[in-house]
Formats: sequence, C-alpha cells, structure tokens
Amino acid sequence: MASPFRSPHRDGPSQPPIPRRIFHFVAGSIVPIAGIFLPESVMVAGLAVLFAGGLGIEIARFKIEWLNQRLVRWFAPLLKADENRRITGATYMVLAGLIAFLLFDTAVAVAALLFLSLGDPAAALVGRRMRGPRLFGKSPVGTAAFFLVSLAVVAVLVGGAGFPYHWGFLAGAA
Repeated sequence: MASPFRSPHRDGPSQPPIPRRIFHFVAGSIVPIAGIFLPESVMVAGLAVLFAGGLGIEIARFKIEWLNQRLVRWFAPLLKADENRRITGATYMVLAGLIAFLLFDTAVAVAALLFLSLGDPAAALVGRRMRGPRLFGKSPVGTAAFFLVSLAVVAVLVGGAGFPYHWGFLAGAA
C-alpha cells in the first residue's frame, strides 16, 4: 500500500508529502503574521537569532553524521529527498525573512513573505495537477493560482490589517 503522505505525480516524480505542504503553509506564515504585530526591531532580532541557531544546527549536522541521520529521520516528512545533504528550505526561509525585514519596510516584508508562504504552495497544488503547456517548467495555471492568492493577501492586508494600499503590492504579487 502506498504511503498516505506521497502521491505519484502524473509526469513521474512524487509530490512533496502532505506534512511538508502544511508545514510550509503554517511555519512560513508565522513570521509575516508576527511582523504585523511586532516592532520591526523585534522581528530583525528574533529572525537573526533563529537564523544563527538554524545555521548552527545545519553546520553541526553536516559535521556529525549520526546527528544528521537522526535529524533527517525525525523530520523526514518535512524534508525534500536531497535535504539530508544540503541546507534545508526552512533555514533559507528564515534568512529570507531576516533580509526582507532588514531591507524593506514592514508592509513590504509581510506581503512578500505571505506571497511566498501562501502563493507558492497554491501554485504547486494547482500547477502539478493541471495538464497543459509548461513555460520554463511551470504551469501557467499554477502561476495564475499564485497571483490570485497573492491578490487575496493584498486584500486582507489592506482591508483587514490596515496596511495602506500601494500599487507596489500588485507589482509584488505579479
């Protein structure tokens, strides 16, 4: 019987496990949502600490084989197949959050990170299931799903979170 966490993709490779998709959605959204409520300085400090800790764990697991094996086994449902030999996507996401809050104002950082954490899984879910042409390996329907989810993020940020509207939100969504 096939694993409930993996389903075969029509074109060959298996799709990411369901726990990974849920983790991407939830964990990826925590940072930008926190950014709505916390001061920018707190976000930068917290993300710097998280990144330093995450990078420290990554380096340790690459130097200590038994630690890498144990962590890969524990977090297997959340990892891509090759993340046992390279830095995980979670570490890159924390770094992206840190850079976003360092370089841009809170509204831009929050919007960009929510586009990534919500739009990317939506694009993958829709794009992988749709037959049809691919452009640079991507489904135009998946791209449309990303854009629509990103527009919904803009609507919530402007309408619900009180962020002032700026045309740059639409450019960012696109």
